[in-house]
Amino acid sequence: MSSRQILLQRLVSVLSPEVARTLMAGLPQATGKSDVEARVLILLNELQELSTKAADSAVTALPELGRRAGLSHILLWLDLGVALAQSSGASALKYFKDSPLVLGLIEPIDVRTEVLTIGLEIAEQDANVALEYIRHAPQILSVVPAPQLRPWLDIGMELTEINVVVGLEFIRQIPRLAPVLPWEAVRNWAMVGMKLIMPNSLGKPDYVATMEFLRTSPSILGNIENLPVREQVVSLCRLLAERSPESSITWLAESSDLLRALPSMEWRIRLLQYGALLAEKHADVTLEYLRRASELVGLIGNGPEALTRFENWFKAGMEVADYSPDGARAYFSVESRKALASVEQALSGVPFRQVARRVKLFVQGLCGTDVAVMALPDSVASVARATISGDGKTISLPALLRRYPTAAENERLYLVMAAHEAGRLEFGTYRIRLGALSDLVETVRRRYSRSNEAGPGTLAAFFQMYPDPALVRDLWTVLEDARIEVLLQTEYPGLRGDLARFAAESISPRDPAQGVTTKELIVDSLLRLSTGEPEDSAVPKGVREEVSILWSMCRSILKSSATAEETVRVVDQIYVRLEVLLMARGEMICAGPREEPKDAETGQTKPEQSGDQYRAVTELAYRGSMNPEFITWSQEQFDRQHELAAQSDDRTRENVRSGEQDPGSRDLLSEGRPLASIVEECLALEMETQPVRELTAHDRHASLYAEWDYRIEDYRMNWCRVIERAADLGSDDFVTDTLASYRSTVKSLRRVFEGLRPPAFRRVTGQPEGEEVDLDAVVRRIVEQRAGMEGDDRLYIRREKRERDVAVAFLIDISGSTSRDLGTGRRVIDIEKEGLVLLCEALDAVGDQYGLYAYSGQGRARVEFLTIKDFGDRLGPTTAYRLGGLAPRHQNRDGAAIRHATAKLLARETKNRILVLLSDGRPLDDQYKDDYSLEDTKAALREAKQRGIETVCVTIDRGAENYLRRMYAESRYCVIDRVEALPTKLPGIYKRLTA
Repeated sequence: MSSRQILLQRLVSVLSPEVARTLMAGLPQATGKSDVEARVLILLNELQELSTKAADSAVTALPELGRRAGLSHILLWLDLGVALAQSSGASALKYFKDSPLVLGLIEPIDVRTEVLTIGLEIAEQDANVALEYIRHAPQILSVVPAPQLRPWLDIGMELTEINVVVGLEFIRQIPRLAPVLPWEAVRNWAMVGMKLIMPNSLGKPDYVATMEFLRTSPSILGNIENLPVREQVVSLCRLLAERSPESSITWLAESSDLLRALPSMEWRIRLLQYGALLAEKHADVTLEYLRRASELVGLIGNGPEALTRFENWFKAGMEVADYSPDGARAYFSVESRKALASVEQALSGVPFRQVARRVKLFVQGLCGTDVAVMALPDSVASVARATISGDGKTISLPALLRRYPTAAENERLYLVMAAHEAGRLEFGTYRIRLGALSDLVETVRRRYSRSNEAGPGTLAAFFQMYPDPALVRDLWTVLEDARIEVLLQTEYPGLRGDLARFAAESISPRDPAQGVTTKELIVDSLLRLSTGEPEDSAVPKGVREEVSILWSMCRSILKSSATAEETVRVVDQIYVRLEVLLMARGEMICAGPREEPKDAETGQTKPEQSGDQYRAVTELAYRGSMNPEFITWSQEQFDRQHELAAQSDDRTRENVRSGEQDPGSRDLLSEGRPLASIVEECLALEMETQPVRELTAHDRHASLYAEWDYRIEDYRMNWCRVIERAADLGSDDFVTDTLASYRSTVKSLRRVFEGLRPPAFRRVTGQPEGEEVDLDAVVRRIVEQRAGMEGDDRLYIRREKRERDVAVAFLIDISGSTSRDLGTGRRVIDIEKEGLVLLCEALDAVGDQYGLYAYSGQGRARVEFLTIKDFGDRLGPTTAYRLGGLAPRHQNRDGAAIRHATAKLLARETKNRILVLLSDGRPLDDQYKDDYSLEDTKAALREAKQRGIETVCVTIDRGAENYLRRMYAESRYCVIDRVEALPTKLPGIYKRLTA
């Protein structure tokens, strides 16, 4: 029998004779091969030998194959089936069942050949991967051009050699990956995934992280705009993965958000190129750079020198990285003082701290009172206006000004801003009370039918009674600011030039494309006229007549005798006249959106504007925010509302109870804090001092302090949070028992220390003036005169008040190590407490100012500073209860506690300040040990000494000599060999200190 007859019989055994003959007739023509029947028969026989089911499945699929894809590729199709059956009969069965439909979806015909050829190559490696590839081929070809199919699948075969499951997942992800990455970048992408293969607990490769990467990364990359940027992201991922796979994955996860914050593709490419340079040497630092750099670009802006400033910032960081990887990490994380100084330089402009002292003196000179000047929060990344606090005691200015190219111009702008706010205080903008305007209030209520409504409690609520509150508020703002500037120019002629210049450069005309109403044109014109701009340029011709009438009404308040009360009355007159003028034009003042009147403690409010309503005027940049909420009916109401507002602020500030924050609040020490927030704190403070930020909550407050890191030779700014609170109360039995046990010692101590107390007054003889005659001097002068000499005329005795003028803070370590038993049933902390009891008796006798504090903590975010007795407290039962409740706690971060004690001492107005540290061993806390802790403690003591504080350290650690000389190199220290001797020795140490 011929091959044709045998093949026909084979087909008939599975298919109907008619179908079989039809297939046989079409094979030569479809394939163009005369021996096709013989070759098909050979392949079917091979299949039969491997799997009868697979062979029957192939025959069964032939009609479907012919109908959907044609029989031109039958030989290659069967060959692939044989290859699959050699590895897995099950895979072959699935292949013959699914492939006719799959191949029918692939066009043109020559592409099917390529698909089957590649599938055959993959099948030689793994049948499952080949089958998965065939199933996904139509989807892959929908996004991958046929000529690029082989490079993509080459990568798949390489991954299959590593692990079959990884190869399978790659095949599945090609349709998602190809639209976002070209095949040239896919190898880098795949290498990142391979770096995530880690050994499991049994030492075998674990592919879980790799599989997750393959599944999720296409979506992440799809969120990144611009193909060149994606390629750079993947390239950087690979560089990071070579050294730190965790950093690579973290960067990929954050990349889309970080890059989206950049202003252009050019900036994105530049940032990534610099990141690659850094990653080649310091991969662990690169992630910090990428996070902060995108924020820094946002702060720098898009000015002509922005790129140069960014490059200088980056180069400075690379120089740090060359000699200190730790320093580079702190630099690019913006954690160190040098880093913040570099960011400040990149930002250009003038930080508030540079002019704070000058501005404060300037404001106090204008106001004649002690007015605080501080930086506004959230004013680096966004435009902010100067403000005045509700009580009129604080002026807040932007943390950074960079409106002008030169420092001198920005400094002048700071002064003009401050002058304008000081003018509001000096010239009584907020001193008026609605009670003085009661007649006007009643007139407005009747005019607009508001008589049935409750009377307004604030000027803001009064404005709500008008049909258009936003309009009347703007009129008041424009005219009151104009009155203030007239008075400033009259009283301080030196400001005239600056006010005129900044006014001219600050005016922002409305965009005509958005439409401008007559009301808006009129208010804008009044604003421009108030700055001194000529009428020809300030007022459009269409509203010149109306503006001329209204401006003539304004002139009554543009003189030195005008008051804030007159401004409000003139505003009402102008509003009424404007209604009449608009009515004559066939227009009217439409009722604008009204807000419910709010009390002053709710803060400033401003009516919302709808598209067809009056839109508020854009005020001049140097003029601060106006707050009609501050103007109340009476002074009593103002005081009451200000008190409520202060209480509300306290409630909304950070909760530091037990050293923890509210769940919704931002962690001040979080590594993810916005750069603008970090920069603002330091721009607002002197860089030479430790920046401190206090947050009150009930009877606690927290302060942030820097910490010295010897590895980077710099301070880590705002690194530790010290939480100060009252020590826990206990029983006073401990104090009572101690006084009883040391009764004779207490008596002796009190007698000795009372002897140190100076007399209330001392008699100073030989004075030119005084309360008594100095008889000895009188006799001496008589003798001298009789001897022919003139004689001394200092014949009086003056009594001078004498005080020791000493303030001392005792800082006690109550870390867990103080629970050590001494073998006598007493612990180290018991001995410390006994020493404090005797010390209190001694200090009470001498009359010095003193405070007793204990410290412990857990990590840099929670350093506990416990007040046993504060400087202002009297020695009494509360101190005894707190001493009794003192118990060993956690760890000890000495540097932070010393800095906080130093701050408390500096707040005391005294000539001599002393800090005594009592510890039982070396500092130890989370990531605070060995050389790091010793160097930071040494730095904290040095800072105290530089500020004029005498420091002495008393330790009861017998093995302390090996670190004491280093840690206390610039301080006096004392080692007490016998712990039990501490109570009696401690007062003696203090006596020698203050003798």
